[in-house]
Amino acid sequence: MLVTVSMEPLRRKRRIFTFVLIGALFFTGMSSLSLNSVSGSEVDKTIYLTFDDGPHPIFTPLLLSLLEEHGVKATFFPIGHRLEERWLSDDLNDLLNRGHLLGNHSWTHRELTKQTQDDLYYQLNTPSELIENMTGFRPNCFRAPFGDRNYKVLNAAEKLGMKHVDWSIDPQEWREPKIEEAMEHISERYEGGAILLLHDRTFLSLPILKEVLERFPSSEWSYKTIPECMVNDEKKVRSSTREKGDIPIGNVKNVFKIDETLRVSGWAYDPDAPNGGLKIKHSGKTGEVKSLGQTNLNHEFSFDISDFDVDTPVCLWIENEGLARHNTFLGCHNATFG
Repeated sequence: MLVTVSMEPLRRKRRIFTFVLIGALFFTGMSSLSLNSVSGSEVDKTIYLTFDDGPHPIFTPLLLSLLEEHGVKATFFPIGHRLEERWLSDDLNDLLNRGHLLGNHSWTHRELTKQTQDDLYYQLNTPSELIENMTGFRPNCFRAPFGDRNYKVLNAAEKLGMKHVDWSIDPQEWREPKIEEAMEHISERYEGGAILLLHDRTFLSLPILKEVLERFPSSEWSYKTIPECMVNDEKKVRSSTREKGDIPIGNVKNVFKIDETLRVSGWAYDPDAPNGGLKIKHSGKTGEVKSLGQTNLNHEFSFDISDFDVDTPVCLWIENEGLARHNTFLGCHNATFG
């Protein structure tokens, strides 16, 4: 199960998380690499973070917390049978509510080029069916285990509506390299629009991700999700799976900084509030949670925020209209300039 983010101030949670979990465990005394060492002075500062082989009951929630601390989004490629065994629909929707994207990584992580046609179809279609049952949509993208693919594999995936997503940097943290070696590997191979492969089944992904986010800060670098994995008609298809009593779902689409104001927009749906009117909340400068307003009849929202810290991601929630269950966390987001 995913760790539920409470309504308490995020500042205190970040301090606790950083100091206790990462600061104490991950101190390595590593030398610093300058950003200019990556590829010169003119750099396309775009990074696509991707995570394979999850979900893991401990490491995936910790990775999500670290991503929220920096307001960064990623694309996840879970293994189908692990997803079935370890997560419920609410867990997977929590990942999507935060603004992350999702792809197919086969059912049992086999070398796809060695499968019969029937087995290949099973490996690719079964996780897509599972994800559809849990979220309302089938993935538009997949990543072949080990990157093992040929025309037969790509053709089978295309018939299931999926494009392959490769990677350009793989520090192979599952081999347990030293953190500095992994970071040198990443820095030496960086090119504009790099797709970084990590694994949310391994502990070492945590300190490597922490180093990446600190050496390439989100205030200077652009972290994006894989465009091929975007969900078509997301609000419609995801809302179609919800029933009364379920927790709300939603997504923040834009956070723009306009002069001294943040403009946030997105959607939120709760079957217990079919005509909209869901309360959207955020944490202000002091960490106090404040109400921004309500969703409209189309279950959409757009608000201006004046009470924000320019150096801190803005975090949002949906207030649950049901009689039980928790509120929905919509993630923490960095602003772009409008």
